[in-house]
Amino acid sequence: MEETRHVSVDPWDPGGQKRSQARRKRRADPSDRSRTNTHIDIHINIYYTYSENIVCRYVTEIWRSADVPEGHRWCSDRGRVGRLFRARGGSERDYFKLGAVTSLSGDLRFGGEVTQRGYDLWADTVNDEKGGIEVGGETYEVEVEYADAQSSPSTGADAASEMIEDGADAILGPYSSNVTLAVCPIMEQNSMPHITGSAESPQIWQEGFEYSFGTIPTVSIIGNEATSALLNLEPQPDSVYVTAVNEPFSVATGESMRDAAEEAGVTVENYEEFPRDADYTNVVSAAQDVDPDLHLHGGHIGSHVDLISASEQLGYNPDGFLMHYGVNTGSYKDGADDQAPYTFGATVWIPSVDRSGGVLFDSPQAYADASESEYDTAPDYTQAGSTAAGIVFQEAFKELGSAPPLSQDDKDELIGILEEIDVNTFYGDVAFETEGEYYHNNINTQTLLIQLGEDGSPAIVGPEDAATDEANYPVPAWDER
Repeated sequence: MEETRHVSVDPWDPGGQKRSQARRKRRADPSDRSRTNTHIDIHINIYYTYSENIVCRYVTEIWRSADVPEGHRWCSDRGRVGRLFRARGGSERDYFKLGAVTSLSGDLRFGGEVTQRGYDLWADTVNDEKGGIEVGGETYEVEVEYADAQSSPSTGADAASEMIEDGADAILGPYSSNVTLAVCPIMEQNSMPHITGSAESPQIWQEGFEYSFGTIPTVSIIGNEATSALLNLEPQPDSVYVTAVNEPFSVATGESMRDAAEEAGVTVENYEEFPRDADYTNVVSAAQDVDPDLHLHGGHIGSHVDLISASEQLGYNPDGFLMHYGVNTGSYKDGADDQAPYTFGATVWIPSVDRSGGVLFDSPQAYADASESEYDTAPDYTQAGSTAAGIVFQEAFKELGSAPPLSQDDKDELIGILEEIDVNTFYGDVAFETEGEYYHNNINTQTLLIQLGEDGSPAIVGPEDAATDEANYPVPAWDER
């Protein structure tokens, strides 16, 4: 079949070879045009033919037509900058190629950037410090190629298919459970090993996907345990108001918070789900009329910012806000600004947590220092969990003992290795459940209740056996800050 499309082209990797760290970061951000003097956006009509020996590689930057190598053709598709089509005959390579599907645009881009930093920091560190992954006495570098899920489950599924068609050895998974639930069936259909360093919805693990794994415990554990720790603070609350954005992760979070309150004998004044684009002043007004002791909210970073901003605007003053996910991310602290201090959150890792190091990073603080040096930002547990996902693949590849590119038999064998793996990392011990409701989820890391200080730094305030600081509770009213 022949088609005509116009295209954009870019000089930075015309042969499809391994890219430098700087190039990879640039390609992850289509809006970055910092080198406009060397980029030319040229639209040309070309013909390409689909056939069984053609594969595609997704890229996200502008190429010059003069630098497209012989035998390569480019087409634009669904608003993306470009995908490279090349003959499959050149499939031999001397590096491990991992596809990463995450949201680099849209409402989930804040979290998507967190996962990207986590995946990149793993790849850069293993390449720079170890020369890559050692297999059979040879060392092979790692390359991570990104596809933007655009905060859309259907686009995420398409992006996953593209990565598989492009011959990835394994897939690093999306930010958000909603997109992950769309990607996992693609992994099953194509027998592709997949680890998410982000998604937390219990629905993922209840589905029993054979080829998907996750380093972060399900939110049905995290939300429940963080809420229980908050409810044990003095003075103990008598009532809570629970809200959640109506998508899988956020609903699971809200339900786990509600269940924890009911288990503790605390009155749940209301449990409300609403769309992400809801008017948050209406949400807050309804809660304010009830005047609960605590407000518990399940959502992503943008919804937390909207909720806390509306609360300050309307003078809504419960004794505390617990919100999950991401209150200790730079995105939340920047978005909420002066309203961020005193917010409670849930996590399974922060740099100050007392855990031993392991593969690649010697300690949680060593990892945090590496992140600060590379990105000028403190990592949260999703970034850490994403890096841990890369480390798990690294150790599994070593145990597999096959040089890249991996065959389908290698990928199938890799699943058995992942089911038995037990890796000590800066993030904690990672091992996956092999049966039950947490199938292929790592549930080994302890949940921590954190609270942001006046300077935005997180402190561990619960549970009691893990707390390093006392909570500032009840939190000051808005007009007292």
